[in-house]
Amino acid sequence: MQLIFAGSLLIAAGGSTDTRAQTTAAPATEQVQAATMRRYDIPAGPLSNALTQFSTEAGIFLVGAIELAQDKTTPGVRGTFSAQAALNALLTGTGLEAKRNAQRQYVLQLATSEAGTLPLMTVSTSADFLKQGTAEEGYRVSNISGIGLWGERSLRDIPYSMSVVPSDLIENVNAQNMGQIFKMNPLTQEPNIQNHNGVPLVTIRGFQSSNPIYDGIPMAAGNGSAVSVIEIDRVEILGGTSGFLYGGGRVGGAINYVTKSPTHVPLRRLTFGNYGGTQFYGHADISGKFDERGRFGYRANLLYQGGDTAIGEPVNQKVANIVLDGHLTDTLYADVKYTYNDYRKDAIQPLFNNIGERTAIDTSKRYSPKWASNDLESHKAYTSLRWDPSKYFTLRSAFFYQNTHAKTIQINLDEQVDGTFIPRIGKGAWDKYENYGGYIYLDTHFSTFAIDHKLTFGYSSTVLDQVSPEGLPDKFGTNLSLSELKNISEPVWEEPPGTGSTYLGRYNNILIGDNIIFNDQWSAMVGLNYATTINRGTGWYGNGSKYDKSALTPTVSLLYKPIEDVTTYVSYMEALEQGTIVGNTYANRREMLPPLVSKQYEAGLKYDINPNLLLSTALFRIEKANQYSDNARPIPSYVQDGLQVHNGVELLLTGKITDNLTIMGGGTLMDLSVEKSNNPALEGKKPTNAASRMGKIYAEYALPWIPGLSLTGGIYYTSEKYANAANTDKIPSYTLYDIGARYSTRVLDKALTVRLNVINLTGKDYWQSATYLGVPRTVAFSVSTMF
Repeated sequence: MQLIFAGSLLIAAGGSTDTRAQTTAAPATEQVQAATMRRYDIPAGPLSNALTQFSTEAGIFLVGAIELAQDKTTPGVRGTFSAQAALNALLTGTGLEAKRNAQRQYVLQLATSEAGTLPLMTVSTSADFLKQGTAEEGYRVSNISGIGLWGERSLRDIPYSMSVVPSDLIENVNAQNMGQIFKMNPLTQEPNIQNHNGVPLVTIRGFQSSNPIYDGIPMAAGNGSAVSVIEIDRVEILGGTSGFLYGGGRVGGAINYVTKSPTHVPLRRLTFGNYGGTQFYGHADISGKFDERGRFGYRANLLYQGGDTAIGEPVNQKVANIVLDGHLTDTLYADVKYTYNDYRKDAIQPLFNNIGERTAIDTSKRYSPKWASNDLESHKAYTSLRWDPSKYFTLRSAFFYQNTHAKTIQINLDEQVDGTFIPRIGKGAWDKYENYGGYIYLDTHFSTFAIDHKLTFGYSSTVLDQVSPEGLPDKFGTNLSLSELKNISEPVWEEPPGTGSTYLGRYNNILIGDNIIFNDQWSAMVGLNYATTINRGTGWYGNGSKYDKSALTPTVSLLYKPIEDVTTYVSYMEALEQGTIVGNTYANRREMLPPLVSKQYEAGLKYDINPNLLLSTALFRIEKANQYSDNARPIPSYVQDGLQVHNGVELLLTGKITDNLTIMGGGTLMDLSVEKSNNPALEGKKPTNAASRMGKIYAEYALPWIPGLSLTGGIYYTSEKYANAANTDKIPSYTLYDIGARYSTRVLDKALTVRLNVINLTGKDYWQSATYLGVPRTVAFSVSTMF
């Protein structure tokens, strides 16, 4: 298994099969940085722990194979040294050495005197490194895979608010989808898991983010974009506008799903469990290398899930994720990933469209008949390439394609004055979604006098091509109580008409960015994105409307490190966003509203309290054009009018408080308002579906007197929010409690982990949003073993 130590950056380029062949002189400016003197106080002890602490404090690249550091001890280092001298001291007596390679990384390798008798180690990609964010590290991730065109870098040294959720945490809370994770995260509101495609519509900083990102490639829209937890290595949650980074949309924040890649040492793991109710599942994760030198690797994740949810919704899911990667040459790396997802869920809960009084509804009951369902079948392919022809240039590129077919039978409920509901039933035909995306970036490294630059040029593009056969007319039922709803018969449907609707949405981005290092304390990141948004629609998706609009969206950030472990920053960014296609319940249905430009101002601070504990906080202001229903009678219109302003502060704390106590907690406090509206009645009102306050904490405590046993739990508070622009429909606040336990041991010399989680411990009845009920009490468990 390859090792990347906390505080260093992931490499994604192919390396030599012999690390000694890659060591070479660094550029002059890098030699100056390498020679920078720092004070170190690293005690004697296990070598791997010492190297982790050193890499975090020094902020350098340090890669190698975990086998090299295992079972070795270090005499430690104390005093003021350069990075190379400190490494030499730490490695004294270990038979190892560290040298700088062409990719500006320190490579841990066998000392030259011993290399002739011991096997050669391979420099590999980020996928092969010792996984960051393990439970043992307190789920603290030191580095991110990349953020837009900026590429890989330290989490502490980016001028944006960001939280990273590693796969260890996803597995340890028995999450069956990302809804559970976003409920726990301090930056995000608990989302609705869309019945239609299973991708959460996540609200960040009061704005909904519906355009996911896969391995750094942005999608034009979330429609038809399916994701499974078994393919995820980590989730990178960016708080704030990301227009320069990922193109249009994502005003409040962005979600980057980083998928799994091959491991260096063989991995054979089976997991059997239950997601709640009778939803039993089996998951196999198999990985390794094809050849002895470790140049080519593979990974396969397979899942089968079947049974009923905690409220009796039948679910069946099959997922297959296959990955191949390889070092085609010493400087060229490529990978290919493919995911198949077949998902069906019956008896899906109804949507509540018009509610008289927002009273609690029992979420532990199912209200829909079994024929209310959604189906999805998805094929997703991804490939990336990285070429390092020299120490001054790096070429990065990637391409993504997803083909999805989905259909749903959905019940919508309108509440009447007597407390009964009239069901409105819609049946869609098989919609077809094709998502394309890709990027190509060229990084250049150079210096002007004593100032270092990493200048990046690039282009990215993303397209959604959607075809929807004309749906059948909705069917209306008679007044029913909720308890009667699940007994209604499926309507008799006519043959669907032959016509349909089409939609094409596209973002193109031409980018240039410069990461400027003035000295050890001051740096800047500046860039421009010439962004273009293209929208064309027929039928339900715009009735022939189209537009092609461009805007130059800049970003500028200034970073300052008053001390080694603290980074402060100020930043400004703009984003171009597509206008909404007005839904069919409005008088101006099918109208395509014009694109919008939003602006964000942010100031923040990040502090490494210790190598496994990061504190970050940010102040922000986002300005965006307002879109809302005007509530006109008898039929309202959906309009753009006024300015939506979100001012707020965020606080995040992730990692180990003590050797036994891990926390992931924080909160968001916002002042939300609509300003400068042509409708005076809306000025000062709160935007819809935006909670102004959130406070969340998840904790684990490893019992010192029972090795391997950890108690887990969380408390998650979300304040009230509003379902309509007039703020007459208030969605109540709620607090949710989770508890759990995890026990790790060895059986027949194989690792074994048992997990138990109770979600919504008190069975709280609550509203996730204006139309969706909350998650009922659910008991989930799993057993994982190596084989």
